[in-house]
Amino acid sequence: MKKVVTLGEILLRLSPPGHDRISGSQSFDAIYGGSEGNVAVALQSFGLQTSLVSKIPAHAIGDAAIQSFNAYGVDTSHIIRGGERLGTYFLENGYSIRSSKVVYDRKHSAISEAQIEEFDLDAVFDGAELFHVSGITLGISEQAFRLSQAFMEEAARRKIPVSFDFNYRAKLWSTNEAKSKFLQVLPYVDVAFAGFLDFTTFLGLDHALIEVAEIEDYQKIYKTINETFGFQYIVSSFRDVISASKNDYQGLVYNGTSEEVSLSKKYSIDIIDRVGAGDAFTAGFLYSYLLNKDDLYKVEFSTAAAAIKHTIFGDSLKVNVEEVESVFQSGAFHVQR
Repeated sequence: MKKVVTLGEILLRLSPPGHDRISGSQSFDAIYGGSEGNVAVALQSFGLQTSLVSKIPAHAIGDAAIQSFNAYGVDTSHIIRGGERLGTYFLENGYSIRSSKVVYDRKHSAISEAQIEEFDLDAVFDGAELFHVSGITLGISEQAFRLSQAFMEEAARRKIPVSFDFNYRAKLWSTNEAKSKFLQVLPYVDVAFAGFLDFTTFLGLDHALIEVAEIEDYQKIYKTINETFGFQYIVSSFRDVISASKNDYQGLVYNGTSEEVSLSKKYSIDIIDRVGAGDAFTAGFLYSYLLNKDDLYKVEFSTAAAAIKHTIFGDSLKVNVEEVESVFQSGAFHVQR
């Protein structure tokens, strides 16, 4: 069984029921997630072996967080216990013309103060065939950045492919801070999850070059990026926001070796919960990548996984491979490309 190691912060999400407002709400649904943890849960549901590495407090909330990931089969044996608090965020799900809102309460969380010396890297990477981390973890704190960088360097040293999702969050840090840190870790990255905003903001692509009309335009843009960075794959998703509760969604895979672009079907989605859709997209690609599927399958599986996640409440995608395949193979749930 393929093994994937992820590193990231476990977050407690508190949401008013349904589409209620935070203001005035008398109750909140509690869900444990976090970008890399969401990827681990989805990959586990696809039949892969996953290990989530983190640091969380040694108290009852920390216990509940571990139990939530154990319930889906994720290996939590490399989560160390300590620190004072678990990161928390409040989510108000938008609807129609009302946008979603997020309020973070995560400063000085346990993972933000973790030291590389606290982890047994030989045990963490034993049998691993891929390592995944996101820009969210890099942006939590300076210490979290150094921790992430050390893990990426160690994976690369062991010739374990490194997957990195830019996943920029303006609430965590500035674009200048993020660009400086991203450029330090990109030499370790084999699979990059990034979009046009990342290309122009962090990778130096001239915004004027992004004029997309045909598949050849995509090919030119991604080839230009890869001439500098040499990724094995660049993977992107595109979202056309009709309203907070209706989006069109499509995926793209660029193969750095063949220089070919593969586009998925485009889905028109009625949204129950958008959180974690990007993580489902990431997990869909990594599953297909590790099983050596062809590039068209990779992008169709990734996009269908993300499309399904929009229809599921909570942070994580919890469906099997057959359910994802049935969506993109049926042709019944997408709009014209």
